[in-house]
Amino acid sequence: MCPHILTESADSRYDRFLETYLSGELKLVNAGLPRVRRRLSDLLKDEHPSVLCSDGTHQMLKKAELKFLESVLDEPERDALMLPILIEMTGNATDAIVLCPTPSEVKVLEAILGMSPRQEEPGRVRIYRPQLSVLRHRLRTTTQYAFSTRALD
Repeated sequence: MCPHILTESADSRYDRFLETYLSGELKLVNAGLPRVRRRLSDLLKDEHPSVLCSDGTHQMLKKAELKFLESVLDEPERDALMLPILIEMTGNATDAIVLCPTPSEVKVLEAILGMSPRQEEPGRVRIYRPQLSVLRHRLRTTTQYAFSTRALD
């Protein structure tokens, strides 16, 4: 039997093991992601605004952040903005992707970062570490990290 074939088989089993292991680990890390995201317009009406997470806990949202978002967006945009805004982290230490399924998220980024972000793909805006820091400082409870193995480059 050829040793090269054995090596490929062992490598293939190892790759499958790693994929299975990482998939399980990502599920644990992402257990706090929202089960259902909620509209800004609805959250503004709540006495104690929160979203239900996949692990059964509630993520409380600061009213001051909701009021800031209300001041940036007009009424139809408030109805379109689903919270929390998700920030995809892929393990690259230099950048992250803000998921922007509607123009409302892009408008929020423009207001916070003071610039027009460029969508590399529809619904996905790449931001860099300094911008991520500014975004998370301003919207600590209304943004949330989602960890992914998605290759972006």
